[in-house]
Amino acid sequence: MGVKDESNTEQPPLDLFLKIGLDERTAKNTIANNKVTANLTTVIHEAAVTDGCDRTVGNLLYTVATKFPANALVHRPTLLKYIVLLKIKTPAQLEAAFSFLAASASESFNVSEFEKTCGVGVEVSVEDMEHTVNEIFGENNNAILEQRYLTNVGVLFGHVRRRQPWGDPKIVKLQIKRNP
Repeated sequence: MGVKDESNTEQPPLDLFLKIGLDERTAKNTIANNKVTANLTTVIHEAAVTDGCDRTVGNLLYTVATKFPANALVHRPTLLKYIVLLKIKTPAQLEAAFSFLAASASESFNVSEFEKTCGVGVEVSVEDMEHTVNEIFGENNNAILEQRYLTNVGVLFGHVRRRQPWGDPKIVKLQIKRNP
């Protein structure tokens, strides 16, 4: 993992994109954009996942191909290792990594600072997320009851994300749907 794939058998981009878990529509739309196709193909080879990977990893790789700060390309292989090894596994962690690497640009960076900034190793349990959602709902109960169906769920979601930035947003959505 993390070593460039030196095989001479070049796969068509569509096959590569489908193997990393992109849905067919996204893969075909990507091929329509030559720049993104080239970037994503390069990222897949740099990450050494030409034989495929988990869809979550593939989606993060797609984000790297489309949003990675150009001034920090020297750090992209390091970031890809973190993604493939599932040390960076959420979009929030990836965005934190982009910000950190853009600020570091072509300089070397402190690995422990990078890991702390990106939440590497931080595990947020389902119970932690449920507790945080319940806390937020409790704190905002009067406004929720007053506004009822007009309550801006995005604001509540934002409060949860601020308290648990590395938590799984899917768990938050499920908890918000379950709350009365």
